[in-house]
Amino acid sequence: MAGWTPINPHPRISDLDPSSFDYAAYPWEDITVTLSPTGVAILYLNRPTQYNTFTGAMSYSIVFAFELFDADDRVKVAIITGAGGKVFCAGAYLAQGFGAIADHAQGHRDGGGQVGLAILRCRKPSIAAMNGNAIGIGVTMTLSCDFRLVAENAKVAIPFVQRGIAMEACSSYLLPRLVGVSKAMDIILTGDVRSPTDESYMALWTRSPLPQDQVLPESIKLAEKLAKNSSVSMALCKAQIWRQVDSPEDAHLLESQGIWETSRLDGLEGAKSFLEKRPAQFPGTMRDLERFAFWPWWRQADVATYPRGPESLRAAAAKSKL
Repeated sequence: MAGWTPINPHPRISDLDPSSFDYAAYPWEDITVTLSPTGVAILYLNRPTQYNTFTGAMSYSIVFAFELFDADDRVKVAIITGAGGKVFCAGAYLAQGFGAIADHAQGHRDGGGQVGLAILRCRKPSIAAMNGNAIGIGVTMTLSCDFRLVAENAKVAIPFVQRGIAMEACSSYLLPRLVGVSKAMDIILTGDVRSPTDESYMALWTRSPLPQDQVLPESIKLAEKLAKNSSVSMALCKAQIWRQVDSPEDAHLLESQGIWETSRLDGLEGAKSFLEKRPAQFPGTMRDLERFAFWPWWRQADVATYPRGPESLRAAAAKSKL
C-alpha cells in the first residue's frame, strides 16, 4: 500500500515466554508497564508533556502489552491509566494527523480499534483508571475495559463529529450497549465536552466519580480484590457477558457446560476453601480454559482478512465464484 510501512517493533507473543517477560526492562514506546507480586499489571500512557495523547507507537505498545497480559499467568488483572497523575488521555495526537495514525495501525486498521480489540480479547479483568481529562480515544479505548473509574474533575468528550471523522475503537458497537442508544446519540452527535457526572456519561462509570488522587488507589484496591478470584472463572464470566448467545435456552446450554467444566477445576478448590474457612488458592490457568470442549463458542471475525469491511466480504464471495 502506498504510504504504508510496517513499523510494529514488538515481537510475536509466540516467540516469547510470557511467564518470564521483564515488563520493567522492556523498551516500551509511549507507555510503561509495572507488575506487582500480587498479579496487578499497571499500564501507564506515558506522554505526560503531551497530555498522554494517542500515537501509532502507543497503539502498538498497548496491543502488545495486553497480548502479554492475556498469555502471562502471573498477570491476574490489568489497569490502564495516565502518567503524570493529571490527564488520562487528551485524544489523538493531531499533529501526527489521522492518516498517519491509520498508517501506524496495520494499514487499513484503526489504531483505536486494534487497542479496543486487544483489551476485549484479554481474558484477564481490565480496569481503566481515568485520572484526568479523557477526550476522543481517551474515552473510547476504555469502553473495552471491564471497569472504569473516573476523576470527578475530569473533562470527557467524544468529539468525532467536530473533527469530521467516524467512530472508532469499536465504539459504535460498545457505547450503545453500555449507555443505551439515546444517550450514545447524545454523546456522539453533539461531541460536547462534559463533566463525568453528566447524565449521558454516568452509566459508563463503575463507581461514582472520585477525587482525582483516589482514582488510581481505588483502582488498585479493586484489582487486588479481583486478583484473589479464579482467573478461569472470571475469564469465562467475562466471555459469557461480552459474547452473548441468542436466547435464554442457548444461555442455559452454555452455562450448563461451563458449570460442569469449572466444577471439576477451580470449583473444587472454591468449595474446599469455603468449608475450611481459608483463602482459596485457585490452580486454573488460561490453558485449562482452552481445554474446555465448548471454548470458544462464538465466531470471531478475521480482522486481518477483509480490511475494508462488509463490502470486501461481498467482493470476496463474488470473486470466489469466478
